Amino acid sequence: MTSAKYIFDFSGSTAVVTGAFQGIGKAIADALLDAGAEVYGIDKAFPDHGVDEGRFHGLHGSVDSLDDIASLRDRVAETSGRLDFLVNNAGIYFYKKIEDSTEDDYERITSVNLKGYFLMTREFLQLLRKSDYPSIVNIASVSGQRPEAGHPLYSMTKGGILALTRALSADLGMLGIRVNSVSPGNIKTPMNDEDILDQARKRGLDPDEVERQYAAESVLGRRGEAAEVASVVLFLLSKGASYINGADIVVDGGLLLV
Repeated sequence: MTSAKYIFDFSGSTAVVTGAFQGIGKAIADALLDAGAEVYGIDKAFPDHGVDEGRFHGLHGSVDSLDDIASLRDRVAETSGRLDFLVNNAGIYFYKKIEDSTEDDYERITSVNLKGYFLMTREFLQLLRKSDYPSIVNIASVSGQRPEAGHPLYSMTKGGILALTRALSADLGMLGIRVNSVSPGNIKTPMNDEDILDQARKRGLDPDEVERQYAAESVLGRRGEAAEVASVVLFLLSKGASYINGADIVVDGGLLLV
């Protein structure tokens, strides 16, 4: 499947995307760049010295580190003076039953998947208030709506993102800042590809068979592309979604229907 083409024009706007180095985060950052935005990314996978390429500026850092977030916030403030779009995407995943999960597992996944969303939103709030059309999109998951056996901590954090999105849409909507979320299903990303390999090892199956099983969970009979999630994110950020606030859009090919 070819990459999606975008008709949005975000020329002159400034965006921040977390987890922007790979997977869905990279697809979102690329789509924003294609639409003309100045994009700032934060990701632990960036080189230590960061990345500066045209309108893309990548910072090596973690969303659960207030120091790293403050560095990014200060850079955006100095160069752009405002923030139009915040996409909270960075997250981690592991497949562990509750009896196998440790306190360290709990602390690690909540620190990135929940604390990171909280800190990013709080620290960039003042810059968002300086925009004429500010918008936040949080990346949740179908796992937050229909939890599956084997990863209770992940499902818990994604359900928390959905609740946080609704709460923020009420609080920040009064300031003119729209907050929505997107819940992807089985999307082709490095994280999900690693999950397929992990499932294959644990279940004694060929990875291609696990791939087929994952694809079959969708009514469309395939896994989604990261670009297909990015196109929905761009719509929610755009003025075309100006009266959408507190909503969650599911991008799962119909997985939740079956």
